[in-house]
Amino acid sequence: MADIASQLRTARTDAGIDIATAEYATKIRSKYLRALESGDWAALPEETSAKSFLRTYADYLGLDGRAMVEVFKAGQVSVGDPAIYAPKAPIADPRRGRSWRTWVVVALVLVLIVGLFLIGTNSDAAQAEALVQASALGAAL
Repeated sequence: MADIASQLRTARTDAGIDIATAEYATKIRSKYLRALESGDWAALPEETSAKSFLRTYADYLGLDGRAMVEVFKAGQVSVGDPAIYAPKAPIADPRRGRSWRTWVVVALVLVLIVGLFLIGTNSDAAQAEALVQASALGAAL
């Protein structure tokens, strides 16, 4: 695995490229480029990112990135701190916890609206019936 690191460092220095230029060209942070060149695999993020960084950087330097990744995978290197990448508990969706409450409030509002409608309809009917009776009484007299 040190062979990968030395190949990267040698290719960069032979091409006369500094770390800042390589960082700008590859969009890989300089601390990760330095870790690749020094063989400090534990300083790299998760394995997928490390392989991607290695392939991108090697291709940028004119090396065979795919072959280097294969050598990297064959070396069974421990990359990054596994504790950092432990899956986190899923974040509860705040709308999900309130969904039943929302339906209860909607149902109560609908019941209130229907109740007020029925009260208004019944009072209008009662007034209309009273007027009919009053007019019937007035006509009978």
